[in-house]
Amino acid sequence: MERIEAMMRQGAGLWLALALTLLLALPGFFSLPPVDRDEVLFAQSSAQMLASGDPVDIRFADQVRYKKPVGIYWVQSVLAFLTGQPQAIQSYRLASVLGGLIAVGFTYGMARRVMAPAGACLAAVMLGSCFILGAEMRLAKTDAFLLGSIAAAGFVLARLWLPAGRGQPVALAWPYAVLFWVALAVQVLVKGPIGPLVTLPLLAGLCLLRRDLAILRALRPLRGLALFAALVLPWVIAITIRSDGAFWTASVGEDMLAKVGSAKESHGAPPGSYLLALWLTFWPAAILFGTVLPALWRARRDPLVVFAALWALPFWAVFEATPTKLIHYTMPAYPMLAILAAWAFTTRGAGNRWVARGLALVPFLLLGALAYGAREVGGRLAWTYVAGGLGLVAAVVFLLGSVARARIGAATLALACCGFALSFAFYPTLARMPVLWPAPAIAALARPDCRLVVAGFNEPSLVFLTQNRAIRATADEARAEWAKPGCITAVIESRVAKDYTPDAAPRSTLRGIALGNGRKLELSVFSRP
Repeated sequence: MERIEAMMRQGAGLWLALALTLLLALPGFFSLPPVDRDEVLFAQSSAQMLASGDPVDIRFADQVRYKKPVGIYWVQSVLAFLTGQPQAIQSYRLASVLGGLIAVGFTYGMARRVMAPAGACLAAVMLGSCFILGAEMRLAKTDAFLLGSIAAAGFVLARLWLPAGRGQPVALAWPYAVLFWVALAVQVLVKGPIGPLVTLPLLAGLCLLRRDLAILRALRPLRGLALFAALVLPWVIAITIRSDGAFWTASVGEDMLAKVGSAKESHGAPPGSYLLALWLTFWPAAILFGTVLPALWRARRDPLVVFAALWALPFWAVFEATPTKLIHYTMPAYPMLAILAAWAFTTRGAGNRWVARGLALVPFLLLGALAYGAREVGGRLAWTYVAGGLGLVAAVVFLLGSVARARIGAATLALACCGFALSFAFYPTLARMPVLWPAPAIAALARPDCRLVVAGFNEPSLVFLTQNRAIRATADEARAEWAKPGCITAVIESRVAKDYTPDAAPRSTLRGIALGNGRKLELSVFSRP
């Protein structure tokens, strides 16, 4: 333990935090099959972009996909090309791992403005070990990479405000200004206005508190906006022309505004839901954060607390008020929550022990829900569930003891142990439940010289796993395919089986769950040589 604390004090904390974050992302990363829906929609579209060589248009199977801008597809395509395995879902998940590492690195950099290296390492590990970032780093989506770009822009603004607040000298080298505008451009290219919804209110709030535009001038806005336009506008113009304006109708009208106006895709929840979910999504860092809340309130005028409030509160309030709620939407606030908790812990000591003990129980509720859910769907808990659960008990005891004694190095290592144990109990166990993953079993039926027709199961994972060779059909279309001569395998879901009467008995039956909508499936497999 002394050796770890010495590494943190000597400035190796950044590399320690990055290494631990990478280690925490491993359980389940390679074993989890493609996850419906969003992950596969992104990964398959990136795979098709790589195969076509067209960096402008975005397509899933034979349909356009205009819900999000192009940035994440570029990153995923490049990484899949570099790995040489464009058919593997892990190649596309690497973009999320990269985004998570970038976010952890810039969190360390921001924390160093107000803390010694050991405290900054603690803050970085708090972010890297939290449950929601671990989940997003295992999915080929936009959110972890977006978090990295938000943290990069915040790092630049932190240099203009911390540690002295309004008394901070406003001077910024040109490379930092370039970093800010590049990060802002990446935010827009990855997820439209969501990233700027954090960065721009923070910039405006800092200028208002200073009552001048010195911070904005330090960012060289004229040259910066020119750089931003040079990075963003070429694709924006190209996709507008290519789609004849359909991109804006789909991304702004059908996706973004629809979520603001009503609860889309049954993802509605009342205001306050994100605050309640925080104690799981930010766990195990939530233990430290919960104990130091009184100390943060007493220090509410400190420049760091003011900076964090400008970063997190406007963004958080918007999403609490938005009807559509997904559990990862408030993740861009988590770098500042980690820094606040680490700063209060290192400067003001541990908080209420009973709060820490209560919050320590949260992941066991999640594991209990996993066990209950597995029983309901007919899944079996793997050995990883038991091993990870026992490891989690030991790690939680270790963390509570470290927090009680206010040991920075021990608390850092304990946070990583808690995050790893929870991940080991959760993700590999999910991966070992075949009932949750019918698509790999269906895709295994595909043969190069034989048609594969699937009716009643249309999840995107089937497109990715069969490299878009599976024929997704209605019952009538499946019957027409069966009537054609030649080798064919037909997989028919029980709901549509009554409309499908091939001249053969089912060879086997597959049972599973459609993760996209939670519906139980019973699939009959027909085969003709």
